[in-house]
Amino acid sequence: MIDDASVPRVHVVRAVRPETPEVVTLDVVPVDGPPSRFVPAQFGMVGAFGIGEAAVSISSSASVLDHHEYTIRRAGAITSALHVLRPGDQLWIRGPFGRGWDLDALTGDVLIAAGGLGLAPLRSAVLALAEATQPGRRIVLVVGARRSADLLFRRDHERWRASGVEVIETVDRSERGWRGRVGLVPDVVAGLDLDWSGAGALLCGPDVMMRATGDLLVDLGVPPERVQLTLERNMQCGVGRCGHCQLGPVLVCRDGPVVAYSDVAGSMHVEER
Repeated sequence: MIDDASVPRVHVVRAVRPETPEVVTLDVVPVDGPPSRFVPAQFGMVGAFGIGEAAVSISSSASVLDHHEYTIRRAGAITSALHVLRPGDQLWIRGPFGRGWDLDALTGDVLIAAGGLGLAPLRSAVLALAEATQPGRRIVLVVGARRSADLLFRRDHERWRASGVEVIETVDRSERGWRGRVGLVPDVVAGLDLDWSGAGALLCGPDVMMRATGDLLVDLGVPPERVQLTLERNMQCGVGRCGHCQLGPVLVCRDGPVVAYSDVAGSMHVEER
């Protein structure tokens, strides 16, 4: 087994699970030994032979030690090549890298807000919080997508509800047959009745969603340092050397991807050009 996280390890695909028309979850194991341990929200640089590598969060439970899962949306050449892998195919992975969720800091009610593919880096946190329930603490997960077909991990939602997580699904626009909420994630969060003074939050989704939700939570009385978000940027090296993932003073792969809203709120309100 290779101990250096920067050295690629060849993995084999054990199973492929379709999540939405454009998203799959790969269940993978290294060929040279057990997977490296990770903390929720850490990511791997996942590579397709002959094409390149992309940063992908580990979406499986950190307490499961025999395999890792990576949830991948087909977008460019690399993710398209990973998207079509089948059981028995090989890929390479470097990592895990990055700063994960500080779950120990969540002592009161917990809001988890996910937009689109943002539930993938949050899934391991949901699983960890569901395993460590605390009497009297509410865990509310708001999952948003443009349409119901794009809602991620829907087969998990009932299991999470059974474990005590309050799962609220919402779509951007009303559609035939949909009986859940309609509206954007921040609008749904605004209607919740959590004990905001002692609450903490985990956010992942498009920047505009995280910015709006972060500002709303601060207005509701949640200290910005108790609002954690994971940033999705163009991470290419994974170790803070190439600079592609810079956001103001933050190099996302080195200083994140999880950061406190208090550390990046100013940068996230600057219009990118």
